[in-house]
Amino acid sequence: MTDAAASRRVLLLQGPRSPFFARLADALTARGAAVTRVLFCPGDALFWRGRPALRFRGRRADWPAFFAAALRDFGATDVVALGDGRWAHREGFALARAAGARVHVVEQGWLRPGWLTLEPDALGAWRPDPAAPPAPEPPAPQFRASFAAFAAMDVAHHLANFALGPFSYPHHRSHEVIHPAREWAGWLGKAARGPWRAAAHKRALAEIDAATGPLFLFALQLETDFQIRDHGPAGGLRAALAQTLASFHRTAPPGARLIVKPHPLDPDLTPWRALAQDALYLDGGDLEALYPRLSGVVTVNSTAGLSALRAGVAVATLGRAVYEGLAHRGPLDAFWRAASPPDPARVAAFVAQMAQEIQTPGAFDGEGMAPGAAGVAAMILRGRDT
Repeated sequence: MTDAAASRRVLLLQGPRSPFFARLADALTARGAAVTRVLFCPGDALFWRGRPALRFRGRRADWPAFFAAALRDFGATDVVALGDGRWAHREGFALARAAGARVHVVEQGWLRPGWLTLEPDALGAWRPDPAAPPAPEPPAPQFRASFAAFAAMDVAHHLANFALGPFSYPHHRSHEVIHPAREWAGWLGKAARGPWRAAAHKRALAEIDAATGPLFLFALQLETDFQIRDHGPAGGLRAALAQTLASFHRTAPPGARLIVKPHPLDPDLTPWRALAQDALYLDGGDLEALYPRLSGVVTVNSTAGLSALRAGVAVATLGRAVYEGLAHRGPLDAFWRAASPPDPARVAAFVAQMAQEIQTPGAFDGEGMAPGAAGVAAMILRGRDT
């Protein structure tokens, strides 16, 4: 324990649907900090497992007064939450800043897989310091995780809310725009269409192998992602796809093909295959395996864009992205004919500095949960003398 850590009082808001925040609280406590959390629903309590907590059972209009009192009574020096797009987090962060508390945003790693992000103040606001000394690019961490276990925790969180929420948190309303039952139905339908999807994937790969002209890829994200909702173009992901298709048809060189690839966690509720029109729709498979064939990648602000830049592929972004300084500058119409590969030295320096400042090896579940919690705890407690 250090004197600096002993003076820190960390207030957690909502986190992943896993015991990650409980592990994070234990790691912070082991370093000497005081920790409590605001619980918003039974699903939050399920993974918190009896640790010190405040329970918000009011309506949204009650939140500012409740949280202002929590900040004051707990004496919070730091506030931590998963993402900054949920209304409780946006409003809570504003109150925390006004009270002089430091804000930390936890998310999946920009350098995923195997990394977690901890950004100060706002997600995606970090930018590299051009005066920083050079550092080696970090090796990619490897952690095993089970999708079945991840899905089971998600289901358990929602079932706890369905069963107990009306009695214990009667005013709780989820930030999600798709009801969990509808999303589960989408996954079941996706599984039922497995053989047909596999055959379609095989046909798409054959078309890619047979292509002789330049290949470009549009990397879809999740429509419900706050990176799309808060930092994407007007009209969301569908508008971004429509804009990309129109530009490609208008100005792409003869013989070029556009591949549209959905996010691996997309529940297949949006008819992306139909919206992709005559583009090559590639559902599934390893994105990294495509990079040697690609002349460029278009995305709103997906981590796939940074992954492509690291592989030496030109990238165009349609929204605000943390790596936008490395991406194509100028109109999308010019990208198809004048896409320039990124400078490898600039990309390597960017990645190395990002890893050093706002990334830590870990994951929200599986083998990476314990090292991720320890790394995030260390990052929260560093760099402040209060």
